[in-house]
Amino acid sequence: MPKFNVIFESKEEIYGVVPRAYDWVHYKSVLTVKDGGKLPVSLEMVFIPPHPFMCNMPATHSIKAESITAVYAKVVKFFNSFGIVFKM
Repeated sequence: MPKFNVIFESKEEIYGVVPRAYDWVHYKSVLTVKDGGKLPVSLEMVFIPPHPFMCNMPATHSIKAESITAVYAKVVKFFNSFGIVFKM
């Protein structure tokens, strides 16, 4: 299996809000883009406490996709599964 090189890496802050309680959710993450492979873009997310009311968020979450846009579309789906609205 070939080893692909990292061509771009950045630290990201991802926020979401629970609409009914107006609780904020915060993840620190690292966005990595490699120069090849089926899913060259990955986002490693780490939860920053406190947890929102009535919901325990996963401490870590990993997303892989074919583009940066697809990664953030998956972040929106991930947040929607917990009833959270993605905010920039």
